[in-house]
This record gives sequence, C-alpha cells and structure tokens, in this order.
Amino acid sequence: MWLDRCASTNDEARARLGDPRVLAVGADVQTAGRGRRGRAWSSPPGCGLYLSWIARPGFAQALGGAVPLLAAVALAEWCAAAGHPPVLKWPNDLLLGGRKLAGILCEAQGTPDSWTAVVGLGLNLRTPPGGWPPAMPAAALDGPFAARDVATALLPGLQAWLDRVAKSGLAPVIDAWERFAPPPGTRLRQGDVEGDYAGLAPDGALRLLTSAGERLVHAGQVDLVAWQRKG
Repeated sequence: MWLDRCASTNDEARARLGDPRVLAVGADVQTAGRGRRGRAWSSPPGCGLYLSWIARPGFAQALGGAVPLLAAVALAEWCAAAGHPPVLKWPNDLLLGGRKLAGILCEAQGTPDSWTAVVGLGLNLRTPPGGWPPAMPAAALDGPFAARDVATALLPGLQAWLDRVAKSGLAPVIDAWERFAPPPGTRLRQGDVEGDYAGLAPDGALRLLTSAGERLVHAGQVDLVAWQRKG
C-alpha cells in the first residue's frame, strides 16, 4: 500500500495488521516520522524511502532480536547491489562515510508465540535542497532511485531473510550482518563505557571489549567514537 502523505507509516501499518493482504505501507511524505528512542525522522518529500514492512514471523518472539538485524542486512544488501555498500552500526543503522544513511524502527506486538512486528525503514535517497541540518550528520545515495521502486525491490529480500531465520535460526543473519560491520577494533561507546567492536554474540548482542573485559550489549544506544573505513 502506498500513500501520498501520512503522519507515520508505522502507525498506518499497525492499523492494518489484521489484513493479510497488506505487506507494507509506504508514503511519499511523513509528517510525524520517528526513529528509535522517540527521535523524529526527517521525511522531506522526494528525498527518501519511508516504508513500514509488516513482519509476520514463523518463529517465537524469543528470537525477536533477529528482526532488526535481518532488516538491516536486507537493506544493506540492496544498497550494496545499487553500488553504495554501507557499514552497519549495531543494531540497525546504516552508515555511509561515517554518516547516517538509513535507520530502522521495529515495533512488535502480540503474544510470545503469535506476534507481528512493524518494521519502519527510512533510507535517505537524496540530499534535501539546502542540505542537511547542521545537527544531523546524514548521508544520501543521491542517485536515480525512486522510492516505490526501491520498496518493490526490497520487500522480497526482507521476507527471504525472515523465512531463513525461521528455518535456520540466528546464525546466518549474524554472519551476514558482520559482513557489513565496522572493522574489528572500531571504538564504540555506550553511555559512559567505551570499548572496541568485537563482533556479535550468538544471540545477536554486541560484543564490546572494554578495559574491564568483554561487555555484551543487548539494548540501548551505541555511538561511534572514531570512524574507521573498511579495507
């Protein structure tokens, strides 16, 4: 489903969870788009993909941490195929040149055994006229990409990864996520704790090597202290 304008594609998708015909909701413009931790998501017309995919997992919510990871992988694979390979910042931000290219917001509901997740994907396709606000270190693909075409190409990859997790568990998506990860040793910060990126744990948690030993991060904001390029 595609809308000319809405407040939030996540809200529109949530209102349609009972309709199995609706796989996703996209919009040309969001007036109240949001990211993780209640942050606003800039949604200027003609500049981005504003899409909310309805994930209907074939696995228990105990594996729910796979959904943001697999969504990030599917989006990263599409960007790489389009000639713009990103770097993933745990758990599900896409960076280009150290600046934010895309973000993902997952909102789950239901019971542990019967649940759905609305997965909001915001991808910067073009730099807005006048550039990004100074407080927003963002990047864009700035190529000949139409939002509806990107959505059409992206949805099969999202569903394929969801099906793969249902069949094989977390290991394949973790391996794929790490292919787009920052170089080992990249300095990260969570709150007042700094450490070196050391991959993901088998449950998808971030492994952070600190002066006090290994720290497993299961939730929360993680920031780059110093950007490193891959390769």
